[in-house]
Amino acid sequence: MTDQRVADPFDLPDWIGAHDTTWTALGAVGERQVHGLLSADSIDGADPLHDAVSLSVLSADVAYPEPVLSESLRRSAHQSWVHGEVLLVCHNGRFVLTVPGTGLGADLLCETIRRFARSVGAPTERLTVALRL
Repeated sequence: MTDQRVADPFDLPDWIGAHDTTWTALGAVGERQVHGLLSADSIDGADPLHDAVSLSVLSADVAYPEPVLSESLRRSAHQSWVHGEVLLVCHNGRFVLTVPGTGLGADLLCETIRRFARSVGAPTERLTVALRL
């Protein structure tokens, strides 16, 4: 099994949520994991305000060829989702948002980032989601 632990949203840089922020998907919608980057939007086309942070979204229920999450983290991902939240884990040294299911559609990715924004205290209107179809 891979290195996995629950992460605290406050482990992320404090600029997240303080500026207009974009989560950009680096993979295609529909995969079991979509890697992405969080970046603070630049002002007037200037250089980015901060270095981008890796933040992926992972389908917690993928079990073949082996489970992607431990059973306790998978259960926590489901519990968080039922309560209107999203579980943030550190998975192989990267920040990952875990969601129930085995695939990631556009609606689910947007809802996941909306829940993430709430977890870091960011107004949802400050976040943009850029997807690759």
